[in-house]
Amino acid sequence: MKNRMHIPKKAGRLLFVLLLLFGSKVYAAPSIEGDTELTAVSGQVVSAEYTVRSDEDMESAELTLSYDKDVLTYMSGSGGNNFSGSGGNGTVQLSSKPGEQSTTFAVKFKCKSDQVTAVEITSCVITVKGEEVDVLKGEDNSGEGAGDGSEDEEDTGDRRASWVIDERTFYLHNPGAMADFDAERMNIQGIDSNVLKHKWLDLYVIRLYSDNGSYRDHFVYNPDTGNVIPFVEMKSGSDDVIFIEPDAKAHIPVRYVSVDLGWGAKYTLPAYKHVIIDGIDEIFDDTNRYLIYGINQDGEKAWYSYDYDKGSLQLFDDVAYQGEQNYIEELETNVAGQKAEAEHLLNRYNTNMGRRLTIIMVMTILIVVLMNVVVLMYLRMRRMQPVPEEEDDDEEEKTSQAPAAYVTGSLEEDETDFNEPDFEKTEEADEIELEIIDLDDMEDDE
Repeated sequence: MKNRMHIPKKAGRLLFVLLLLFGSKVYAAPSIEGDTELTAVSGQVVSAEYTVRSDEDMESAELTLSYDKDVLTYMSGSGGNNFSGSGGNGTVQLSSKPGEQSTTFAVKFKCKSDQVTAVEITSCVITVKGEEVDVLKGEDNSGEGAGDGSEDEEDTGDRRASWVIDERTFYLHNPGAMADFDAERMNIQGIDSNVLKHKWLDLYVIRLYSDNGSYRDHFVYNPDTGNVIPFVEMKSGSDDVIFIEPDAKAHIPVRYVSVDLGWGAKYTLPAYKHVIIDGIDEIFDDTNRYLIYGINQDGEKAWYSYDYDKGSLQLFDDVAYQGEQNYIEELETNVAGQKAEAEHLLNRYNTNMGRRLTIIMVMTILIVVLMNVVVLMYLRMRRMQPVPEEEDDDEEEKTSQAPAAYVTGSLEEDETDFNEPDFEKTEEADEIELEIIDLDDMEDDE
């Protein structure tokens, strides 16, 4: 079933009556109408439309919706010129530059369960002739520290406490009323301001508007640090948990590092993410779980494990986790010791092998040198030995070519009295014919 919201109808009727009575020219106030209730059917897609109107052409239009993330899941948005849209975790941001007096935004959700669920228009701001106008309040928000139009706005003039959140300036406004909270006055940044104090918890909540009025939300204020974080309340079992800034003395579990957890399309929450130590590097685990500090209805502060994908919250058992980490550290210590011992043995083996290789190389060199010495000595001794007779061919040739020698002497007196030829005996010496000359015959011939 769809309900149509037209804001504000009574103001339009009153202006119309004034126009008839006084005949003056009066423009209709900007307005927005659209679906504030949707009938969800599990597994199906449901659509919602929102139309923004103005009496003059709008230079830009920004629309913010909130929905129950346990029932709906944002899928897509559309509408207008230069459209942009994003959503998730219960919030949708839509914007366009229509250049006309009206523009329509369409949003699609996927249903998780069968039920009727509400979609709230939390903000609608348009820009006309360079001035920003809050359509829900019908007021100009272009001035810094603009009021929210409530009757009990704090009397601080233009002086308001301010914070810079995600590069946008937010100003403190009257927080209105909240269940289990009482209104109080507190000095914030030297300015007497309105805050909400929890009835039995040490918890303060303030309401901030962005500089253009498009973001209007409650924040948890920490008087000790002066910081603010988005006000988020979730169920964890039977506990109602409100996220708070971690205490300065809060124990941070080992192997968790600080991160900024994106909360919807607008803000971030301080959180911690588990890391895996790889040597000296810290690597985030592949889960989408975070640690967030919170306080329950009994005033107990503790770490809670938030599953971003499922949107669930459960108490973090630090004792069990620390025991598990101690066991892991013990294993890592043993592994590190075994690794160190293995490295020592490897270095020792490499050292011994290096020495052995050195010895082997030296012995090899000595053996080669000795072998060379033996070979050289052998060759030198071989050269010193006499040449065998069968190999002395040159000497034989010289001997065969030698001229015949003459034997002189008196055979009569002493047949042995003669001189043998002066040459080296060889195997062929027997074949040489000696010519014997008889000296007596030579004398007779004379």
